[in-house]
Amino acid sequence: MVPYKVVIERDECTSCGNCEDECPELFQLDEGGIAHLKNSARVNNNDELYLEDPDCSLDAALNCPVVCIHVYEDGEEIS
Repeated sequence: MVPYKVVIERDECTSCGNCEDECPELFQLDEGGIAHLKNSARVNNNDELYLEDPDCSLDAALNCPVVCIHVYEDGEEIS
């Protein structure tokens, strides 16, 4: 099992771009200006991505002004 999951609540995104600035290898703003996780699955209107290493996703989550990025380790939210 992959230990980390990153989730973006796209409906809550304010298009500030902090996630893309903090972690461009995982995040980008889509054509509508909403945060998107590269290579993720769309579940309802959230993006979900499973990772072996949380990489810079923790920085992106901590710098999101509306707290719409969540990082989970083994099913428990860590940011």
